[in-house]
Formats: sequence, C-alpha cells, structure tokens
Amino acid sequence: MKKHLFYIFFLSTVFAATGQQVRRLGLEGSYGFIIPHSSELRPISESNPFGLSVHYQLLKQDKKNWNACNCFHFLGIQASYHNFENPDVLGSAYHLSGTFEPILWKKGPLFLSLSTGMGFSYMDQVYDPVQNPNNLFFSAPLSFLLFVSPKFEYRIGEDWGINFSLAYNHISNGGQSQPNKGINYPMVGIGINRYFESGPFPIYEKSILANKLQWYLETAYTNRESNWSEGRKPVFSVLGGFYKNISAINALGAGIEFTKDYALKVDNSRIEALMPAPFIAHHFLFGRFDFNQRMAVYLQKPAGYHDFIFYQRYSLMYQVLQGFSMGFSLKVHGHVAENIDFRISYKF
Repeated sequence: MKKHLFYIFFLSTVFAATGQQVRRLGLEGSYGFIIPHSSELRPISESNPFGLSVHYQLLKQDKKNWNACNCFHFLGIQASYHNFENPDVLGSAYHLSGTFEPILWKKGPLFLSLSTGMGFSYMDQVYDPVQNPNNLFFSAPLSFLLFVSPKFEYRIGEDWGINFSLAYNHISNGGQSQPNKGINYPMVGIGINRYFESGPFPIYEKSILANKLQWYLETAYTNRESNWSEGRKPVFSVLGGFYKNISAINALGAGIEFTKDYALKVDNSRIEALMPAPFIAHHFLFGRFDFNQRMAVYLQKPAGYHDFIFYQRYSLMYQVLQGFSMGFSLKVHGHVAENIDFRISYKF
C-alpha cells in the first residue's frame, strides 16, 4: 500500500513540474443577511446567516483551456455549510456545487476573479403546515443552489493567498414543490488558499472582438406542479434573439420568448397558457461560456398567474459543438424563483 501511494505522489509531482496547471485548496468563512423580498417573509428574515466553505480548484494553463473562455479560469468543487441563525424555522443548509471562476484582472500578486457556482442544497428545516408553517422560503429538503461572487485575492509568496469576497446566494427548489419563495442572502467572506503549483502565466492573445449581430434560436423544457390537476405538467419555451459585443466579455441583446405552460389553469383554451414575452439581455461571454440575464415583459398571460407583468431569466450555456450550446436557466418573478429548465440553442 505504501509503495502504491509513493508512486501516486511521485507521478503527481512530475506532472506538476510541467507548469501546465495550478491546483489550490481553499477555506472561507462568511457572514451576511437575508433579503425579505415580500412582506410575509419579513418576520423570518431578521437573522444573519454565517457559514464555512471549502473548495478544491484546478486551473489549466494550456491554450486549449484558455480558448474555452478567452481567459485563465479555475474549475472545481465546493462544499459549504450555512447556518441561518434560526434553528427552529430555517435551520441550516449543506451545499455541494461545481464552480467556475474566470480571472478578470491580474497585476502582480493581486487579481480579481468572478466565482460562480451551481449545485444542490440539503435543508434540515423545511415548510410543514403543522410543524413549521412559517418557513415559506423552501418546502423541499433537496433544493438548488446558485451563487455569484466577485473575489479579490492577494498572493503571499508562491504557496498562499488571502481573499476577500462578496457573494449573492439563491436557494430554490425550482418550483418542484410549494411554497417556494426561495431565499436570497448576500454574504461577505474572508478566506485563505493553499497553492500546490505555481509559476508565471503564459501570454495568449484574446479573440478579435466580433462587430456583427449574433443571432440565435433556443428551446427549453421543464415540468412543475399543476395548479388545476394532480401531478406535474410540462412547460415548453422557444425563443429567438440576437446580441452584439460591446467589450471583450460583454454583449447586449434582445429577443422574444414564447412559453407554453401546461401547469396553469385556463378558462377556455390552452392557447391562453401561451405567453409571448419580448426581452432585453446582457451577456457575459467567456469563450464557450455564456452567462446571460434577461428582463422580459408579458404581452399575454392567463388570469390569476402572478401579479408581475415581467420576469427575469438567468441562463448559463456552454458551447458543445460549433453553433450548438446546452445549459440551464432559472425563471424568476422579482425575487421569487419559479422553475429551472434545460435549454438548447443554435447560433447562426
């Protein structure tokens, strides 16, 4: 056994010596507050969440990985614990998520990055009509976690780094059960990273900024609980849109989305559940990755379906083939998440 461990250690040391990758292990403590996005949530939003997270990340320095986002970026996995400081109603959350963290700016030992993550959360206190009727944030023990976190890091020598972060966290079950107000809580964090490989970064040229409109078509599918019959019903979306780069990683665009929601009750015809919605959008473009945020306005929707005349959609797409991308999106009314869907798009 000792012999096998020695070979594993030796090979990993040789591979590290190529200078083609950077590995790091990080620990971070965080503290924040809960956003009461409706009046009925205010009484249970007066606590201050705190927590601890540990992550393992890998940055590859070869040209192929640079081309994936026109930047150096960390990919990894993160495990977190967040205590909502309200044990009887909100309890605690245990997260496991994948992370993507591109480096936006670097000068000497200081750099700025944008950490984003998506994963699963286990909630140890959820809504119960008898035992826990006040918890309107989440009703399913297993929910989804989304977060975005800009980070400043200062390298201390080759092996260590300290960082300061601001994070926006969102937990929701994606409309899989009700109530599902979803919880939004910003946090500040201080952490430390232990680097296992280090060295100067290669210099690669960024892609030439596109100066033409990029057109695309997109389709999506999910399902959710029906408000008029037993079981779950499908939700389909199709849309067309365009965007244009305004910088190396930013683009602005617009389009229109048509959603057919079979989970909604209608009075006369299913056509009432067809909801056209023009939108404007902002895109963060990192090579093959496209993280976009859309603001859409309903032109038509079924009676009794939300008081909001608008919705937001947050989408993360990855180009798997030339022209084709796959990913996920979250539909939100104000601060209330409705569902998460699977998407496929084609650029032309």
